[in-house]
Amino acid sequence: MYKKNNKWNKHNKRIVIVTIVLVLFSVFTLVTSRSASGIETMFKDTIANIEYYVIKAPIEYVSHLFDEYSDLKDVYNENAKLKEQLDNLARESAMNETLSNEIEELKKLTGIDFLPTEYQVKYTNVIARDAESWNNQVTINLGNLSGIKEGMAVISSDGMIGTVTNVSEISSTVSLLSSETSKSQLPVMIISGDEEYYGLLNRYDLSSKSYRITLLSDVEKLEKGAKVVTSGLGGVGKNPKGILVGTVENYTVGDDATESVCMVKPSVNFDSLNYVAVVQRVNEK
Repeated sequence: MYKKNNKWNKHNKRIVIVTIVLVLFSVFTLVTSRSASGIETMFKDTIANIEYYVIKAPIEYVSHLFDEYSDLKDVYNENAKLKEQLDNLARESAMNETLSNEIEELKKLTGIDFLPTEYQVKYTNVIARDAESWNNQVTINLGNLSGIKEGMAVISSDGMIGTVTNVSEISSTVSLLSSETSKSQLPVMIISGDEEYYGLLNRYDLSSKSYRITLLSDVEKLEKGAKVVTSGLGGVGKNPKGILVGTVENYTVGDDATESVCMVKPSVNFDSLNYVAVVQRVNEK
């Protein structure tokens, strides 16, 4: 009996010792793994900080300096251009005032009351534009009560957009130069270098988005980019002289050499018509 108890006690002691060893080993392993993980994380963070502050940060700083320098250079160049434009504007303003005074004196001397290029404008805005007639016409909020008449030119800040074709008491319909159904012909003048040529704007080509102008003058050559303006030869109540229409894109002679045609790029963006003005010759008050 005593021997059996002794063996049992020794067996229990062994179990306790093995359990204690396993627990200690588990604790040691856990502590060791946590310490290694912490050291590894700290090492990675240190390398990342060194990489950023030693390599990336200086490169980003230098790159930012170059960007700022480039921006400052652009601003400097733009300011230089603006200053030049302001200087030119001041000179042109003074020249225009001088020329205006000389014109008034010459008009008094010759007994001329007005010039073909003189006109007044009445500002208005587009109040209606149907999708079905988008390229053909717009409606403005000026009519008979404002002195608007059929045949008056309508312009935007970029040039001529069309003519008044129908007038009511408080609104008017404007037929656009971009209309493919227009039957009217607009007398124009082409300024190519020192030469002036005359023609008729008779239609708008929707595919090329250009005006087709039949030339009335004998022309040997037209400069690309030559300005096209109204000629003022449409008669009383029509367009005054000098309103910008567009610029020459190309010039061709017909097969029978009897018709010369040039295509003209409009100065106006017909897809963006909001604020416009009706032109009135000074002799039509």
